[in-house]
Amino acid sequence: MAEEMKPLYLIAGSDGAKIDATRARLRARAEREGGAAALEVYEVSEGRGMPDHEALLAAIPAMSLMDSRRYLLADGIERWRDKQLEPVIGALAELPPDLTLVLICRDKPAAKLLKAVKAAQGEVHEFEAPRAREMPRVLVGEAQRLGFRLDPAAARMLVERMGANPVRLRNELERLALWAGSGGEVGAADLAEMIADTSEAAVWSLSDALIEGDAAGALRIGERLIGQGENVTGLIYGLASRLRGACAAAAQLEEGIPSQQVESSLKMHPYAAKQLVKRLGGTDLASLRTATETLADLELWCRGGADYGDELAFTLALRKAAAGAA
Repeated sequence: MAEEMKPLYLIAGSDGAKIDATRARLRARAEREGGAAALEVYEVSEGRGMPDHEALLAAIPAMSLMDSRRYLLADGIERWRDKQLEPVIGALAELPPDLTLVLICRDKPAAKLLKAVKAAQGEVHEFEAPRAREMPRVLVGEAQRLGFRLDPAAARMLVERMGANPVRLRNELERLALWAGSGGEVGAADLAEMIADTSEAAVWSLSDALIEGDAAGALRIGERLIGQGENVTGLIYGLASRLRGACAAAAQLEEGIPSQQVESSLKMHPYAAKQLVKRLGGTDLASLRTATETLADLELWCRGGADYGDELAFTLALRKAAAGAA
């Protein structure tokens, strides 16, 4: 017998993979109970704006023509300011008995929202992504649950190459599970070939273009990645990580530390470290830092500080970052 649904849920945290899995289970249950119309979703459109809180508020007291339970889901509420959040909080105490409201905050939720959800007898689920240094161990465990063995060295390589984004890593694990088969194994040598796909190679080429100050090349690659559906936030994470590594390496080279010693100090695959140090010849440290700061600004921008979409902000930041690194 299916567990009885509560009238209110708050799903929060930085682990996008677990949040997406929870959302998928909710959708499946709603459609199983009442068809596609049983779930109404209010979310960010193409990385722009925020969930429509006014439409959500209007839908809460609406009468349903169906016998099944109604489900309302607002995803991306971390973008709400007090102007949007306050009226929603005010509505939580008197939710209709035939309704389940699910609020998804892909960040740390506001204390007043947590308090209001608990006061309304709602249920809170917080999913925090593991830290980067913990991620390889987590991947090994996840692989085991998917039915194959992931070598710890391969898990570390996966994080070094793809970053610590839980959604991207979970997708990659599922791809590896299909390749390995039940009871199979994936080692570092296997992984070195499989993760060098077009998207990943393009992201690395983009970071190389930024380090080399190639604005035209960076814009061309960036537009291609956006065009094929890559997430701006994920791209920022990978690029910022590579530029931080470049800054650390450039600082050591500027101090006269030998290249091989610099390569071994970087927390990345040896081949990647060698290629990175090689590209730093003649690069100005101050310019690299400017490029890194530009991407940090872009990350904040994409969390709700922009008056226009993430894609345009990404393009402008690439142009500025490449100019900074030139």
